[in-house]
Amino acid sequence: MRFCPSCGKVLIPKNNKIECICGYDEEISDEDISKEYKFEGERKKEIEVIITDNNDLALPTKEITCYKCGGTKGYWWTVQTRSADEAPTYFIRCAKCGNTWRRSN
Repeated sequence: MRFCPSCGKVLIPKNNKIECICGYDEEISDEDISKEYKFEGERKKEIEVIITDNNDLALPTKEITCYKCGGTKGYWWTVQTRSADEAPTYFIRCAKCGNTWRRSN
């Protein structure tokens, strides 16, 4: 990869020429483009995605009382909805009816 000798910006080849907004330009060969600008990186392996239905949640549970259906089992999780120096928001979902609410600390 080449950088502009005048201002230091990265130079991207286009039509066998590299140009900078400061006015610098230079001809570049296909061989140099291939050698300096084409990278082969590590390719990620395909990730197997596990699909579950709504009845098979992998969330922690707690004893609750749902205000809609009276259910007694709930799933909970936290999300940092405000700045990092404030407490996270707790979300609770009724296992029986799916009603979701939040509780801030």
